[in-house]
Amino acid sequence: MNNIRIINQMVDTLKLHFYPSQELNDTEMEKYNLFVSDMKDLKQDAMNIVSDIQEDRKVKTTVDNVGFDVMARAVKSFSVVLKCGDFDIALKNITDKSNNPIVKVEFRSEFLARNGYVRAINRVNMVIETFLPKYKIKVSELHLATDIQGYDFTSMDRERFKFRNRTLQEFDEVDNTAFSSGQKRTGFSFGKNDFMLRIYDKTHQINYKKDAGYVKVLRWDTNPLYNENEKVWRIEFQFRRSYLKTLIGTDGLLDGFENVLNDIPTIWKHATERFVHHDLTDDECVDAYRGYRVDKNNIKHTLTRDAHRKRLQRAGLSNLWKGISLFNNTASNHEITHFKETKKPEVQYVVNCWKGLVSTFVKLSRGNFSSFDLSEIIVNADEQELNKKGFSILDSAKLKAVDYVEKARVQYIENGIAVDGFDKYNQDLQKSLLETLRSIDDKEYRDRFFEACLAKGTLIYGNYHKGI
Repeated sequence: MNNIRIINQMVDTLKLHFYPSQELNDTEMEKYNLFVSDMKDLKQDAMNIVSDIQEDRKVKTTVDNVGFDVMARAVKSFSVVLKCGDFDIALKNITDKSNNPIVKVEFRSEFLARNGYVRAINRVNMVIETFLPKYKIKVSELHLATDIQGYDFTSMDRERFKFRNRTLQEFDEVDNTAFSSGQKRTGFSFGKNDFMLRIYDKTHQINYKKDAGYVKVLRWDTNPLYNENEKVWRIEFQFRRSYLKTLIGTDGLLDGFENVLNDIPTIWKHATERFVHHDLTDDECVDAYRGYRVDKNNIKHTLTRDAHRKRLQRAGLSNLWKGISLFNNTASNHEITHFKETKKPEVQYVVNCWKGLVSTFVKLSRGNFSSFDLSEIIVNADEQELNKKGFSILDSAKLKAVDYVEKARVQYIENGIAVDGFDKYNQDLQKSLLETLRSIDDKEYRDRFFEACLAKGTLIYGNYHKGI
C-alpha cells in the first residue's frame, strides 16, 4: 500500500451548455439564427445520403478554420450537430433570451488530455464566438479522473467503500455495480447519475479498446513513476449540473462555469470525502459481506450496522485514499457546503394542501362533508391564531410571503441565482401588502403588522408613512 503512485490526474469529461446573454441585440440574434439555418441546410444534405452506417451520413464544413462534419442526426433538444476530432457542437435557434441552452459542447477526452481543460475551453470559445458573440456558460457534466499504480482492487474493496452523508451523520449504502472479465475484477461503480464514483482497470480497457490508449502515450509514458509492467486503475468521479448546482464552493454556487472550473481541487476533495475507502482488513470485508463474524470458538455473531460503523470509524481512511486526497498537488482549505434552493410557489402545492384538508375533514366527520362545520373550524382557528400570534391566519400567511421574498433576495445576493419571476412576484406582493395596510382600521393592529413586515426585511415600506 505504501507504493501507491499517482501517474495521471485530469479532467476526463467536460460538457458545457451555452445560454444566450441578455446583452445580445436583435442583429446578433439574427446572425446566430442565420448560422443555425445554414447548418440545418447542410444537415438536410446529410440526411439525403443513403447509408446503413449513420456515421457516414455527414457533410463537411469549416468554422473558424476548424473542419467539422454536419451530421444527419441531431441530439435531444437540439436541431443540428457538428463533429470534429476534438469536440462536438449541438445547436438550436434562439427564440427568446430565456434560461434554456442554445449550444451544447462535448469535449473529447483525448483533446482534454492533450491540451489541458483551460486551453481546450479557450479554443472552443473562439469557435463559438464566431456565431454567438455574447453568452453565459454552465457546466452540464464534469468527470475528474486519477490514474494510480501500486494498489490492486479486488472484490473485497466493495465492502471498503461507503458513501458519507453528513446530513445524517452516518455512512449509507449506495447503488453499486461490479464488472468482471473471467475471474478478474475489472471495475466498480457507486452512486447515481448526478454524482458517481467509477473505479476500473484502465489497462484492461486499453487492451480491449485501442482508441483509449491515448492516455498512455500522452500522460503515463511521460511520468517517471509509471511502471509498464503494472496495471493502472482509474478512480473517476462524475458530476452533473443537477448535483453541482446544489453545492457552494469557494466563490459561490457551483452553477456558474467559472466557479466550477476555478474550484476543481475543492470539488475533488469534496468527492473523496463523500465516497470513502476504509482501511478494513480482508477478514473484516468478508464479515461485512456475510453479515456476521465468527469468534475463536467458531460461534457466529450477527454483524449489526452499528458494529460495522464502529469498525469503519476505527479503521479510518485507507492509505490509498490519503494518497489521492489532492488533485494535481493542489490543496484546498475550503469546505463545500450544500445549497438549499428557495423554491417558487406552485399551484400544485395549493391543490395538494386542499386535498389534504378535505381528506382530513371528511375523516373527522365520519364520511360527511358540511361546509358549515368547516367554516366554524376555520373561524375558531383564526381566533386561536390571533390570540397566539397577534395576527389572523391570512395576515400570518402574508408575512410568510414576505419571508419567501427575503430568502429569494438573499439567495441572489449570496449566490447570484435569481428565482424565476421573482421581480414580478415582488412587485405584486408589495402592492398587496400596501393595500392590506390601507384596509386595516385598527391603528394598533396596523402598526404591529407593519413592524412585523419591516422586521422580516421587506423593502416596500418607505411608502408606509406617506398617507397610509
